Amino acid sequence: IICPGLEKELFESRTRDLKAQFRADPMCRAAIGSRWSEKIDDLNQIIAEADARMYEDKKIFYRTHPASNRYRHHSDELLYLADPGVLQEEIRQNRFVVYLQPKISCPDRRAVGAEALIRYQPRPDALVLPGNFLPLMEETGAVSQIDFFVFQFVCSRLKRWMEQGKAVFPVSVNFSRCSLAQPLFVEQLTEICDSSGISPELLEIEITESLREVEELDIRALIIKIRGAGFSVAIDDFGTEYANLALLSSVEFDVLKLDKSMVGDVAHNPRTRAIVESIAEICGKLGIRMVAEGIETEEQMAALNACGVRLAQGFLFGKPVCAGQFEKTYLQQ
Repeated sequence: IICPGLEKELFESRTRDLKAQFRADPMCRAAIGSRWSEKIDDLNQIIAEADARMYEDKKIFYRTHPASNRYRHHSDELLYLADPGVLQEEIRQNRFVVYLQPKISCPDRRAVGAEALIRYQPRPDALVLPGNFLPLMEETGAVSQIDFFVFQFVCSRLKRWMEQGKAVFPVSVNFSRCSLAQPLFVEQLTEICDSSGISPELLEIEITESLREVEELDIRALIIKIRGAGFSVAIDDFGTEYANLALLSSVEFDVLKLDKSMVGDVAHNPRTRAIVESIAEICGKLGIRMVAEGIETEEQMAALNACGVRLAQGFLFGKPVCAGQFEKTYLQQ
């Protein structure tokens, strides 16, 4: 459902009311995901994000109702990717493509880093966003193949840039719960870096803050081990409903990524600005680099600058692009 012409507060209020009505009705269940945007640069991306949130809502329901553990989803046509053999063949056929999005230094708007993002291209004329296939693969654990494929690709590309004499900077890679829970996770990262001839200092491992709630993961111990191996650790999605300030005092990490849900209204909401400014100040005192995600307008950029944010990422500076295009646009000899 696309609802044009609604202010963010009204949109979110109606969404909450809709969810409440379904919760109150024992005969009818619905999973709901939503995404509000001030302007439409990429409608497919916005729909994909809302769809991914809907799928998360659906997973939460089925985790608490295990008697019904199968359900339909419009991406069921991609279920073949849950087969590790099929997935490996799709990777071998180069049907998974790594995109890179720049991280920008706010004072001079120069690229100082990048985030690696995965896309699936089953046909030359089709590009599938991760929200449409990663949740399905997470359910079966097959997503780890994608995680390590992206990591290996980034290492090999960093090595190529160095050999070409290009100025390289750190690249961050996201890892799923399945991968992070593997007993030899850090050892696998180190082995890939060693075989590629890349220093761990050039790799940033992104961990979602909500993983602190996962019972089988000791996030604090994992972060200590990752940093002990020489990698940087970034806490992603800070500012979502799961995030809390206790994280800043309980775990040592290197980068905090401020979620776009807070960036969205920072220009118009004094309370949001005050919170962002306080978090930026705390990060400065603790030696944590803070990155604001999802910046789409100059107005947001100006407000974040005033709050003390010095690193940024978003469509205002550049959309995710394939590695070749990224090299041409952002890397210098």
